[in-house]
Amino acid sequence: MLPAAMSNVTDRKPGISDPLLIIVAALLLVAAIATLYFAANGPAKQLVKEPPARPRPIIEERVVVVTREVSGGGTSTGSAPEAHAKADAPKADAPKSPEVKAPEKAAEVTVAAPSVKVTSDGKIHGKVVLKGTPPPERPIAGPKSDAACGKSYPDKGPTTRSYVVGAEGGLRYAVVRIVNAPSGSGTPAEAPLIDQVGCMYEPYVVAAMSGQKFKIRNSDSFMHNVNSGAPKNNKGWNFSQVTAGQVNEKSFDNPEMWIKLVCNVHPWMTGYISIVDHAYFAVTDEKGAFSLPDGLAPGKYKLQVEHLKAGTASTEIEVAAGKGAEVTFELGVK
Repeated sequence: MLPAAMSNVTDRKPGISDPLLIIVAALLLVAAIATLYFAANGPAKQLVKEPPARPRPIIEERVVVVTREVSGGGTSTGSAPEAHAKADAPKADAPKSPEVKAPEKAAEVTVAAPSVKVTSDGKIHGKVVLKGTPPPERPIAGPKSDAACGKSYPDKGPTTRSYVVGAEGGLRYAVVRIVNAPSGSGTPAEAPLIDQVGCMYEPYVVAAMSGQKFKIRNSDSFMHNVNSGAPKNNKGWNFSQVTAGQVNEKSFDNPEMWIKLVCNVHPWMTGYISIVDHAYFAVTDEKGAFSLPDGLAPGKYKLQVEHLKAGTASTEIEVAAGKGAEVTFELGVK
């Protein structure tokens, strides 16, 4: 019996050769390997690396201001939605900027032709009148802020002298002269005195005859210098006046209008001198009045007025024995 049983055992095939068992074993092995892998590397969804999370944008509320040009040089402003709504609104409703102002222009002034009255005194005299309202004179800061000059101005300082107007519109500092008088003719009036008082030239405008000596004085207690610059028709000069009361005489040889005098120590100091080649001239006074010297030979002449700001005007006059002229000039603000 034993030999037979042993024969059966020998003839049976090992179980490992069964195909079904081989498949099952393989699946178990794959499952085991997968379990070990995922245990070490985390869930399957981590196999794909996700980019780091981006920070959420910060949204701020902003008011966008839109500016557009409107008529009259102004601007209108508003938020972005409002700007589109207002773009089609009438321009008249747009606000104008109060900060921007166009330069003021003097109003047009109508001046009359010179008025000439024949007189029986043989003299040439009259008045220069300013028409229109001149702009306010500007304060000159230099004299009051200067340690030495400021002593002359305990209260208000001086101003510019563009239009110095007196009673009834009389215009000061206009030069009136005969244009076509013979060169060198006549006896000039007393030579002008140009003074320096409170760091200002006084008077502001003077006139002299060619070659005539005129005086320049320093009435301040400190130094000034007088500089005529570079005249067109004359030789200029520049000299110092150190002591109070110092006087120097000067002259110009050739006719020339509006030679400017300055002081290099006090640069705001300015004055003017006009040189005429005969004696028949005058500078208007505080009332705008003028009177030419006597002695003009009989004849017809051109009488002219000239002012630094208001310009010029002229007229024809006639001089004869016992016959003179009273002339009124009108000049307009410019």
